[in-house]
Amino acid sequence: MERPERLRDIAIGLGCVGLALLILLIWIPADVDTGIVDVWRRNVRIGDAMLPSFATAGVLFAGVGVMMRALLGLPGTPIRPVSPAFGLAVAAILAATILLFLYTGPLLTALFHDAETTYREIRHLAPWKYAGVVAGGTFLVFALICLVRHEIRLRSLVIALVSTLVMAAVYDLPFDGLLLPPNGDY
Repeated sequence: MERPERLRDIAIGLGCVGLALLILLIWIPADVDTGIVDVWRRNVRIGDAMLPSFATAGVLFAGVGVMMRALLGLPGTPIRPVSPAFGLAVAAILAATILLFLYTGPLLTALFHDAETTYREIRHLAPWKYAGVVAGGTFLVFALICLVRHEIRLRSLVIALVSTLVMAAVYDLPFDGLLLPPNGDY
């Protein structure tokens, strides 16, 4: 890695780390009423700070990664302009993901239950509550990996599935009465 690229990446990494620490230590505590987890009358709920804290932690770890790669002199990925075809492909992937999120649960309910059982009645029960999140999340991650790598691999599908299941578990298992998206809409 050439010196100007290394300095640029170190600056980007420091900027991300500094911004993330500012958000985590000052902005979120000053702006949010509840913490990451909110316990009220023995009912454990997601606090208002959970999503911004997780997102900011992602920025923090990415900044540390970029900075460490530059400090160690490891090669990075060259920055190339994004083509309109790539943008359209990402838009199509996002549109398909939204459809999977919204309609997987209701479609599976229609296939495996009688006509009187609605998705709204069973949306809080496993496995139905995970259907849209797992289908949509797995598709999103898998399709974006395939798009960026220009190849379809079983390994990418496994990574997508496992990461989606972990995310669903982190958000759902510790909290009572939580409806994973899009179940709150039904």
